[in-house]
Amino acid sequence: MVFDINKTMDEMFTAMSGKISDKSPEVQNCIKKALNDEKEALINISKARIKNEITDEDVQSHLDDEKIALEGALLACNVKAKEMAQSAAGASMNVLKSAIAAVL
Repeated sequence: MVFDINKTMDEMFTAMSGKISDKSPEVQNCIKKALNDEKEALINISKARIKNEITDEDVQSHLDDEKIALEGALLACNVKAKEMAQSAAGASMNVLKSAIAAVL
């Protein structure tokens, strides 16, 4: 069986995206970027294991480290989503205030 990193990365994105409720393009792009930023490291880990240069235990150790890095990047995506929600809520309240002011 041939290892296809691009297909695997697409499947990883789908798995990650399914766990995050915000489906806005900005947040989804943030998730893709976070995953792509880890791509080279994930390729290197995968290739090393496939070539039997490292053990399963080594893979797990490296993946634990990459998971921490990815979690940090995804937290930044969460902040972006929160900022967007706050901005949207603020904009909607401004519309309401304007509507009330127009009636007065």
